[in-house]
Amino acid sequence: MTLIVKNGFVYDPANRIDGEVMDIAVADGKIVESVNEGEAKVIDEKGMVVMPGGVDIHSHIAGAKVNLGRMLRPEDHLGDEEPKTSKTRCGVGNSVPSTFATGYRYARMGYTTVFEPATPPIKTRHTHEELDDTPMIDKGCYPLFGNNWFVMDYIARDEIERCAAYVSWMISSLKGYAIKLVNPGGVEAWHWGRNVRDLDDTVPYFEVTPRQIIRGLCRVNSILNLPHPIHVHPNNLGKPGNYLNTLKTMDCVRGLADNGRPIIHLTHCQFTSYDGGDW
Repeated sequence: MTLIVKNGFVYDPANRIDGEVMDIAVADGKIVESVNEGEAKVIDEKGMVVMPGGVDIHSHIAGAKVNLGRMLRPEDHLGDEEPKTSKTRCGVGNSVPSTFATGYRYARMGYTTVFEPATPPIKTRHTHEELDDTPMIDKGCYPLFGNNWFVMDYIARDEIERCAAYVSWMISSLKGYAIKLVNPGGVEAWHWGRNVRDLDDTVPYFEVTPRQIIRGLCRVNSILNLPHPIHVHPNNLGKPGNYLNTLKTMDCVRGLADNGRPIIHLTHCQFTSYDGGDW
């Protein structure tokens, strides 16, 4: 099949195209220099924006926690339905949509790829089952490593090569895409009725700090040459004054940069950039 998308405002940062009105030719699913206009399907996009498919690198769309959210929000299923059509299946939900609704709505917004950014290894089979059930978009997931017992044990003993071998096996086994850290060291501290409030607080039993976990997994990421930097949800999310810890988190990987590539992605910084000293 050949296609011509005509008269749209084209934005393509990779090719330095910034809002030019131009035509895009497509043959067999790929953009080409030109096609026979007499044989092609023509779509007139005058006044519209034409751009590469959107990529959402952090969206909780699948897995155990999302499905639990659906169970906790039965009222969310009412009044926001995706009706079945001759070509699409039905779906429901607003804050926690069902799989079909998720895929259709992302496609309507122009997204082609979405990543589930936090999957517990023991529940990742469920994550993939839901991702497989989500239509129209490409998907991936980030397994959680920031409170993994093996990871903390290796890092505490500075056995980074062994840690890298373990993470490599996990990523391969879980079909993951990137390394995710959530409240590094803090989740494990909760198991002991405690928390970590600073980058240099010690995690109970493992005698390792959030700083060491972040730096250690950053080094592992470089060793494995993964396609995405470590994806970090910093400590103290939502707490007044947490911006100081966020700055420390960014600074703690200083010196680990490799060939100018980004080495850390701090996620939802809105919630880890608060000033103040009380609620």
